Amino acid sequence: MDLDNIVAFLAIILWPTAGSEMLTSVDPPTDLQVTDLGHLGPLHIRWKAPLILTSKRLCVVRYMLSYCNVDSTNCKRVITKQLEYTDGFNLNKGIKVKIQTFVKDQCTNGTKLHSDWAETVYRPSMEGHVDSKVRDLQCIVYNLEYMDCRWQNGLSAPNATSYRLYYWHEELDETTECNHYIRNQESIVGCHFLSDNLIEFSDFNICINGSSTMGPVRPAYYTLQLQDLVKVAAPDQINLTSSRTDTIYVQWKPPASKIKPHCLKYEVQFRGKSSDWQTKVIPEPVTSTTLKVTTKAMHCVRVRATVNMFCADKSIWSDWGSIQCLTEPSDGGEDVIKHNFLAELIVLMALVLFTLVLCIGTLYSWIRWKRLVAKKKLNILLS
Repeated sequence: MDLDNIVAFLAIILWPTAGSEMLTSVDPPTDLQVTDLGHLGPLHIRWKAPLILTSKRLCVVRYMLSYCNVDSTNCKRVITKQLEYTDGFNLNKGIKVKIQTFVKDQCTNGTKLHSDWAETVYRPSMEGHVDSKVRDLQCIVYNLEYMDCRWQNGLSAPNATSYRLYYWHEELDETTECNHYIRNQESIVGCHFLSDNLIEFSDFNICINGSSTMGPVRPAYYTLQLQDLVKVAAPDQINLTSSRTDTIYVQWKPPASKIKPHCLKYEVQFRGKSSDWQTKVIPEPVTSTTLKVTTKAMHCVRVRATVNMFCADKSIWSDWGSIQCLTEPSDGGEDVIKHNFLAELIVLMALVLFTLVLCIGTLYSWIRWKRLVAKKKLNILLS
């Protein structure tokens, strides 16, 4: 047997013994790195396994990843067997990332071991004065047809500050600048998004930066869920009817939009001639309800809509639909008025008919009596 074969034979015999040595401690991961993907929020975290574990094939290895903003104590924790992880972050502040190693099974004789933490801090670019970034960003998705986002200038930003909005979501290959800015005179105060730019149930990341005579503007980052920002159109074709003196039946049609009818809920308000609005929430996706009223007077009704909790975590109420009124001067409703009129007409006709029959009967009896009297007188004369 030559020397190379002898070395290979000894390596095969000795390797399991060396690799099966029990661990009593474990090192943290190495080379922890955080990389900005350029998507205005998602960051990629990667690391390497401790060197001692590269020869421990019988070990079950997991990693505990913890991350949050530097001034937060509410950190998110993830357990993974991979050597990388990607998630969305709030880039308005620095980000603290920690990771440790967990080991168990045969290489530890059944004991669970964990390492110390390896830690790093990622700080996004924060150029520009903190009071130069925009304030009070408000975005509303109107009926799933378009979205308007508006903001106010930073506290220290001149009126002529040139703001720029960039956005990204998972259906885009790269970050995109707003194509339709909203202007107030010469200043950019918002962005108009067409329906093709909108995506639901996914992070919609926005960054607003810019420049002014004072220098660069501090970037402001936002992550939106567009399904929570939908404002539907007002319900229309509201019809009111009443079949009893104390009940009004209200019926309407859902607003015309891409929103499915089962995703809507409604609020109905009603009031009498001199009373305040009373509210009735309709949580089910129905388009009708009944209202109990207590006064025999004019009643007015209006309806509005919003996305229900089955299709969004938050919601924005629509504007109120047009006010519809139902006059109830006697017994409570338009149908009641018609019913009373018909009833009175029938009673009147019955009275007229009864009077006519009575008159005819009386006249007939009078004529017959006159004939009998005349006949008696004729018989007396003939006799």
